[in-house]
Amino acid sequence: MLMRVQYFLCACLLLCGCTKVSDLTHQKSKSIEKAPVTVKKANKIKVIDCKNDSSQQVTFEAKGDKIQKMTQKFAMSFSDLGITEDMNSEQIQFKINSSLDDKYNSIEGVHVSTELNEQQVEVTLEMDFKTANIDTMIERGLLDKGEAQSDYVSLKKTQSAYKQEGFACMIK
Repeated sequence: MLMRVQYFLCACLLLCGCTKVSDLTHQKSKSIEKAPVTVKKANKIKVIDCKNDSSQQVTFEAKGDKIQKMTQKFAMSFSDLGITEDMNSEQIQFKINSSLDDKYNSIEGVHVSTELNEQQVEVTLEMDFKTANIDTMIERGLLDKGEAQSDYVSLKKTQSAYKQEGFACMIK
């Protein structure tokens, strides 16, 4: 009986003796070091351009579904702005600025600029949704209530609305 126990212990020592405990722990730490590290990607800003047949253009800058900035470019005829042929360029510029300033530039986060071109005015309207008040923009008609979530403007809903109006959109 004693011989069997000794034989069993020798067999165990032979099988286990080839590996040191320090090697096992060192091997575990190596496998942990080699484990792939996954880093969550930060939401990158995505830029989407939408255009329609009448040369209107809308550019969205968004993180995920949240629009950060929206830039619209469109043309308005002189008659739309109340400009008559008997006005000089200074009067025309004043009429344009007063018409657009009242509607757009008085809103925080919204900026409008214009350029005279033949019998029309090219308008660039920039809306920074990080600083603008969404409720004020809805009140002033710059946003449709359906585009806005509780605290941000939805890219998905806004882009869908523009597509229904005949705009073709593509990611830059």
